[in-house]
Amino acid sequence: MKLKKPVSLPKLKAKALKLYSDLVKLRAAKEGKLICFTCQCKLELNSSNTHLGHYLSRGAYPGLTFHPDNSRPQCYRCNCHLHGATVEFRDRLICEIGIERVEFLEGSRHVSVKWGRSDFHSMIDEFNDEINQLNQIDLHEISHKYF
Repeated sequence: MKLKKPVSLPKLKAKALKLYSDLVKLRAAKEGKLICFTCQCKLELNSSNTHLGHYLSRGAYPGLTFHPDNSRPQCYRCNCHLHGATVEFRDRLICEIGIERVEFLEGSRHVSVKWGRSDFHSMIDEFNDEINQLNQIDLHEISHKYF
């Protein structure tokens, strides 16, 4: 029997990021707030227009990629064309979580993080579990509503 080659770190990170993105957008949809965080346009859950935006970019500050205060749903225009619309993002973030948490996030931007295989596997499991729980809530509500 041939052993499987372990999944590469970049592939594990990509999978974790995809699940994290799905989770953030699903949480917003469950709360009835699936709108672009910066321009307030309406978004659809599984649309190519619906992105995961980061106040402090993943490229410049990779240690904050999975930080819950740093990410919100954004439309394609704000995330890509306006490069995250960071001024509006920061203003709305202050209104939502307060200046103290925003400044703490900004102060944490140069923290270096080195994730390994076990970290990504843990994230993937955690994100999958929460996505499944959120989807179960939906199924549970539907079954009580119609049966």
